[in-house]
Amino acid sequence: MSSNQSWIKYLAIAFGLVLALGIIASIVNGGVAIMRGFGLIENKNQIIEQGESNFRQDFTGDLKSVFVTFDTGSITLQSGDAFVVEGTNVPPSLNATLDNGKLIIEDKKSTQVFPNLFGKDRMTNLIVTIPRNTQLKKLELEIGAGRGELSQLVTDELVIKQGAGEVVADQLLANSGKLSGGAGAVHFTNVKLNDFEINGGVGLISIQGIVTGEFEVDCGVGQTNLDINGNVDDYFITVDQGIGPITINDRSISETGVGTQSAPHRINIDGGVGPVYMTFK
Repeated sequence: MSSNQSWIKYLAIAFGLVLALGIIASIVNGGVAIMRGFGLIENKNQIIEQGESNFRQDFTGDLKSVFVTFDTGSITLQSGDAFVVEGTNVPPSLNATLDNGKLIIEDKKSTQVFPNLFGKDRMTNLIVTIPRNTQLKKLELEIGAGRGELSQLVTDELVIKQGAGEVVADQLLANSGKLSGGAGAVHFTNVKLNDFEINGGVGLISIQGIVTGEFEVDCGVGQTNLDINGNVDDYFITVDQGIGPITINDRSISETGVGTQSAPHRINIDGGVGPVYMTFK
């Protein structure tokens, strides 16, 4: 794309995202406040005082997949010596069920999309521990607003939908998957991703580890760091530069087709607004 087209496209994306977030926040919180004033929904503070508490639920049986829809707060998914869902300040509307190998965690009574903008509600802190050495068929995590952390997990398919907040992963292995970015940072360390796609939102994207197969990054607004454990000669790299430099091992590039097409792995970069730094070692 031309330089002028890039500026127009990505500045429009950045402005549109900021404007949309502001409008949605105002509408949602304003509407919730009005409905609370008329008694159409319960007051959030009353729910906390009467219902929210410590939560713990132990499970037994085979685990094949995990599906989490998490509204606000902090959630950690990790492997360990137990099979348990536990947390603090957990609303009574949060359910955790295991059915035919599927662990489903969801909050069925969420009313506030952007928490703590006009209040001081206590945040939910949820920890999901699955048995060590479990290989999941699918792990799907959808976060509204808050922090999501994945640690020492193995899955055939990984799907992450980020709202507003941070997503962190360490020692994660995914044979395929997709991350849809929102507003916030993405930090992956010591990961192994195969046939993986990242659609960036607004914020830093930092990936450190091994990437194989088809690895695609559609950059949004913000810096992208790819610290890859591998030989650059094993990758055929295509780039479409946006606004900001794209470098490989500190060498600026802008052309399409770095490396040989017979290389065993592919990296496709669609630049956005911000620099892209790729390092191979």
